[in-house]
Amino acid sequence: MKPHTYLLPTTLLTALLVCSCAPEPPGSYSFTRVPGQVPQTLPQDEQAELLQEVVTVPYDGSNPLLIPNKNAPGYTNPYPAGSYEHFVAKPAYPKTSAVFCNEPLLQSANTENTRIVICLPQQRARMYVNGRVAYDWPVSTGTDGHETPPGAYRILDRETNHKSNRYGKFVNASGRVVSSNADTSKGTPSGLTFRPAGMPHWNRLTPDGVGIHGGKVVPGRRLSHGCIRTPYDVAAKLFNYTKRGMAVYVTSGVEDYAKGGAVRPQDVKYRPKAGNDYTDY
Repeated sequence: MKPHTYLLPTTLLTALLVCSCAPEPPGSYSFTRVPGQVPQTLPQDEQAELLQEVVTVPYDGSNPLLIPNKNAPGYTNPYPAGSYEHFVAKPAYPKTSAVFCNEPLLQSANTENTRIVICLPQQRARMYVNGRVAYDWPVSTGTDGHETPPGAYRILDRETNHKSNRYGKFVNASGRVVSSNADTSKGTPSGLTFRPAGMPHWNRLTPDGVGIHGGKVVPGRRLSHGCIRTPYDVAAKLFNYTKRGMAVYVTSGVEDYAKGGAVRPQDVKYRPKAGNDYTDY
């Protein structure tokens, strides 16, 4: 059972940390209740019961990105309305199309005081400026076989109207789309023409084609060939504040909000799967 596994719908019962538990006769347990945690020693059905009850325990607020059981009966958002913490503590978060923007903070972004964190398990991106979230938006990252690689990056290049060298559409002589998911790595079929996919407001992260750009986003769903798709309007606005050299972390865990978006080293190591292919070349 892995520590630091976060409370997402498919991994709810794995997100359990060890609580103090002295040896007891079979069927008897003693433990200290901690918000969002239950003892691993309990059978799974009892663990599930406790997880449903956790909402009644005051949450200490150390990382509002990880508040558990927000859809449980009786849940009340514990943060002041209008605050970023209130935004992420809403039951719909992170699977929501809603965007948070702190405009004055965003305008102070520069290469030295800013980091962007792409949180793969939550399919959200968060821009931290001086340790506080200035922008939070939904993303759609790479699908199986095209997984977006976790890692610590810097923006290498920026283009307003970037186009893919590999993905797009095949059209026939009359202009009709024959394939809307064309891949030129295997060549262009005879009689067809390739129209490259647009990647507006492009921020390149890797030499081989991973970047942040405007595109179709479905909250909570991975859709891309490896890039970090961002809603078109958000990508356009974000482009005004990104710069070459700005730090970007693509993480397989959830960052530490209390530490200004700090990520753990093990969450930004890329372990490629066989056949992984995300390049746009």
